[in-house]
Amino acid sequence: MVLVPMEGVESTAVGVFVETGSRYETAKINGISHFLEHMVFKGTKKFPTHRDTSYLEGLGAIQNAWTDVDATAYWCKIPADKWKEGLDLVKDLVLYPTFPPKDLEIERGVILEEINRREDRPDEIVEEEVLALMYGDNSLAMTVLGESGVIKSVRRDDFAAYHDSQYVAGRIVVALAGKLESAECKKQIEEWFGGLQADRGREFVRWEGLQKEPRVRIRHKDLAAQAHVDLSVFGYTLSDPRRFALALLTTYLGQGLSSRLFLELREKRGLCYAVSAGTMKLPDTGTFGVYAGLNVGKLEEAIKAILEELVRVKLQRLNDEELAAAKEKVRGPTLFSAENPVNVMNYYAKQALDRPEEILSYEQAIERVMQIDAEEVQKVAQSIFLTQGLNLAIVGPVEENRKEELLNLMKF
Repeated sequence: MVLVPMEGVESTAVGVFVETGSRYETAKINGISHFLEHMVFKGTKKFPTHRDTSYLEGLGAIQNAWTDVDATAYWCKIPADKWKEGLDLVKDLVLYPTFPPKDLEIERGVILEEINRREDRPDEIVEEEVLALMYGDNSLAMTVLGESGVIKSVRRDDFAAYHDSQYVAGRIVVALAGKLESAECKKQIEEWFGGLQADRGREFVRWEGLQKEPRVRIRHKDLAAQAHVDLSVFGYTLSDPRRFALALLTTYLGQGLSSRLFLELREKRGLCYAVSAGTMKLPDTGTFGVYAGLNVGKLEEAIKAILEELVRVKLQRLNDEELAAAKEKVRGPTLFSAENPVNVMNYYAKQALDRPEEILSYEQAIERVMQIDAEEVQKVAQSIFLTQGLNLAIVGPVEENRKEELLNLMKF
């Protein structure tokens, strides 16, 4: 249970977070976490139809859900005087879905169209391709949406079995943020969730791989002259203390119009339209990646340019001005996030799922970042930017026979 009272707001964000997602699936049921998230809105014991499960909108609420690799969440943002109605509905979505058979085939078609839509988004496909390249046979290589063949084959019994296994007390966090009375909220949460059996369900298969050489994966796709590139390495877990220095490095290199990669590749050299850097942090692994959308004729030059920038931060420490700017670029958005009850709910709920032994306030997280020095940032770059750890995924009009020449570029 996570309760975060906030001053100066008139709304409450209400959410129930479940520690399950695509990495908890097998190939046989890949995509079921996301499919199930859709299906719960078709009816629950107390709210038997889609019209009933969406009634909060008539109370002024915004309601939604999402599924990721390692978590699924059901939430609403609602006027504070209606928080109990919000929690009542979200509770029923999570605990008491009925999976109406008549709606299953309809929603199956919706999910298949969502998968088809993904095919029109090569910037998303390339991220999936690089994870498949990095994680191989591990479930982290599977997509959240799943494969069309699996979506066509799963049955109602599969949903019921997965729900019984994963939507259990040991995997659930109830979180409220905004205008609230903690004692009243706590009492209601205990009444509605306190009787659940404290099971844990199925665990994911931990990542224990070791990469020994650079790798390239090409997915040919006719996209006029555009190629989408993701150059990734393994990073840090969500509990590694070096994650704060990595956040600064990531911000400096690839976040915003003032980032090093944007200035060098787009503004100075005109090699791409879009370029950015990002990270993924999980209990057992992590990634750092650079994405770029570029003209296929500039593919090799752009890859070389990205690698040059990564080498530069290994060899040369950020100066005082660069380090200070990176810190402010982390601090600012963190402060902005703390102004929105939905962001606050997500921030604390995810920590409660991922790292319950160390839940940091916004102020504590900012302080960790502000204490980082340039030497720590450089050491992070030196520890993860290694030739044997390079992974390059490309989606676009690039032929498979170019893999060897691209591999020859892959070195620090």
